[in-house]
Amino acid sequence: MIIDKLVLDVQDRLTILTGETGAGKSILLDALGLILGNKSDKDLIRTGAEKSVIEATFDLPPDAIVWNYLIEQGLVTDVNQKELTIHREILREGDDVMILNGQPVTLDVLLKAGTMLAEIHGQFANQSLFEPSNQLILLDLSGSFDADTYKNVREEFHNLSRYKQELEDESEFYKKNVQNIGKMESLVGRFEQAGLGEMDIKLMKSEYARLLTAYETSEAFQEILAHLVATNGAIKSLSASNIALERQKNLDTEKMAELYTFLQEALRNARAAVTETNRLSPEYAIDTKPLHKYRKNLEILTKMSEDLKMPLEEISEYYNALVARLNRARNCRERMAQLTELIQKTEYSYRQYAHILTEKRIAAGTAMAAKINAELPPLKLKNAQFKVQVDEKPGTPWTEKGFNTVTFMARMNPGMPFSSMSETASGGELARMVLAMKVVLQEVMTIPMLVFDEVDTGIGGAAASAVGERIAHLAETTQVMVITHSPQVASRGDQHLHVSKKTDGVVTVSAARMLTMDERVSEVSRMLAGEVITSEAEAAARSLISEASIAATKRRQIIAEQKKQA
Repeated sequence: MIIDKLVLDVQDRLTILTGETGAGKSILLDALGLILGNKSDKDLIRTGAEKSVIEATFDLPPDAIVWNYLIEQGLVTDVNQKELTIHREILREGDDVMILNGQPVTLDVLLKAGTMLAEIHGQFANQSLFEPSNQLILLDLSGSFDADTYKNVREEFHNLSRYKQELEDESEFYKKNVQNIGKMESLVGRFEQAGLGEMDIKLMKSEYARLLTAYETSEAFQEILAHLVATNGAIKSLSASNIALERQKNLDTEKMAELYTFLQEALRNARAAVTETNRLSPEYAIDTKPLHKYRKNLEILTKMSEDLKMPLEEISEYYNALVARLNRARNCRERMAQLTELIQKTEYSYRQYAHILTEKRIAAGTAMAAKINAELPPLKLKNAQFKVQVDEKPGTPWTEKGFNTVTFMARMNPGMPFSSMSETASGGELARMVLAMKVVLQEVMTIPMLVFDEVDTGIGGAAASAVGERIAHLAETTQVMVITHSPQVASRGDQHLHVSKKTDGVVTVSAARMLTMDERVSEVSRMLAGEVITSEAEAAARSLISEASIAATKRRQIIAEQKKQA
């Protein structure tokens, strides 16, 4: 590591990074890669230091897709924030420290977030475009299919998954329970004979308690009446006492007045008690058959609960579950036949909808290839061809996005067979083909930052100008950083950073700084002429930068007009 400390403020639109080979440009890309979740290497730590620290702050729009991911991960709560800061330390001893907006994260989380923040493209850094799953996503984005195209496939896929899972569950349940149907029927019969089919334990106990209270109250009333109105009952005794007192003519009436009052009140109260008892008695008159039935049923159920080794209060729940299991076991074969038929119908429907999706993908692939192929000749790839191969593979595991495999194919010369891009083109050719793809695909992608590493390798003149123009076009809507050795590309920059290194014979240090306009002219002149800058080279450099500025003005006017028309 030859960088001691470096702070870069990368502006909007197009940032150019130039410098001599070995000056440290690739180290800057390595640092960005670490921020995006690449694996680290202890060799990145500067000699004599204990750690290497990299930090980046991204100024993002509210609709950037990374915010949704970070909210799902619980790393962001303020949906209105704009800045995202990633801090990473590579320690000479121990694991890396990774902090996202002040919270520690794993490498997997950082890598996932990184794919939504920036892409690095170059001769050896285009892996994301070569992933088959990514190619399918990119094709679908470019196709802009209507919602029903996916909805139909997705719904039938989920229905199919649900039916298959249910069939598997039913089959497994049937195997486990078919031999026990007889036992379950017998036990259910015993429960139902004890009344569980009519009411649960709680209600049965409640009814039994109510009837028992009524019965015992009624019995008490009969006993009260017997004491009050029987032959030797209280009323006759009190009546006789009152008569006896009244018959005595020689009693001291004054002294007996209070006794007489007591006897009269006692007789009246006794008669009132009889009347009240007769009034209440009908409320407690019951048929004793249910009482005896509930008592017997509860005795049976108590014995069954003891045999089953469970509390009586849980018997009703057990009975209900047993009935449900018995009914399911009885109906299993019929349900499995229904599910088998549903699966067959859904499989057919899924194939139909998936095939419609295939046809739309083939059409979208043809349209995408036409646009990309139109970008190739100016990039000195006039003999190259790009195509999108969409295959139907019903034998592979089905997904909610159909059963297609999508492969981006290319050939560099007519008559040669098409093969996957990574197997077709050389490093420089591949980088330029990726550039052509990004020009076409960036309209539907949501990556806020693109980095191109020496996509101009092996070309010059008009081809290099075409590369520069297409990169500049991308930079109108996306932040772009380009490492280049091409003056035609460098002249297009809105910001130009120069990377250099110096040594005192012991320590080598790399640095980067933003160039002024005069310094840009000098740097582009050097790129044109070499170390000795001639007046012709300087004039050519000024011309390139001026032409780039005029082209940028025209390009932005066209974009503004297109926005107005839209």
